Amino acid sequence: MSQQVFADLFDLKRATLGAYEEGRSEPKIDTIIKVANYFSISIDDMLTKEVTVNQLLSFDGGITTDIHQVMKNALVKVPFVAALNLKRFTENFPKTQSYADLPTLTLPIKENENYLAFETQDLTMVVNHEGLFLHDVVVGTRVLASEIKKGEVLIVLHKSDLFVRRYQKNETHHLLKADHIHVPIIEIDINDEVYFWKVTEVLLKRYPKFTSGIEDKINQIMNKLNDQ
Repeated sequence: MSQQVFADLFDLKRATLGAYEEGRSEPKIDTIIKVANYFSISIDDMLTKEVTVNQLLSFDGGITTDIHQVMKNALVKVPFVAALNLKRFTENFPKTQSYADLPTLTLPIKENENYLAFETQDLTMVVNHEGLFLHDVVVGTRVLASEIKKGEVLIVLHKSDLFVRRYQKNETHHLLKADHIHVPIIEIDINDEVYFWKVTEVLLKRYPKFTSGIEDKINQIMNKLNDQ
């Protein structure tokens, strides 16, 4: 990547990059965060270790300056379950443990052979007009029940049902809770055959709301005060 491409990518001046490389200046923390997030590496690794080109581009081997090859290595094909192939997947996966028959989405995420993408089919994970809406896409990586922490959001396959829920458990059951307060908890016997994918990414079909509930309440109070 040339200095100019890098500068354009992170809203920097080319001369600033030269100063970084020559040790005459150091990047601000917000720039460090942007770079670390873009290349999917930890800030600790970037600041304390020698990070290779292979790590940055997730290469399997060999280094290339071909931009088409760089983009190819930065994109991952993820098996995708939508309404049209939902029934087929829920019937076949317990038998085959394979994603071979699924269509794929090409996404800019780290490669992982256990990824699964799922188009949400309901509004069970919506609360206060926020959350996962109909046709949003969640991407998860396959995990065992023993690896799941309380409160994590999962794609769950149980019998003929594939759905998204927040995880809890007791001594005898997996407790799968919707964020919507009027949706009952799904209880699955801990000895049942069930498959989990921990949600790691979400593709929203709308522009997200970035304000918090607290901010909304403050704005409501201020509006009332201004009306008085």
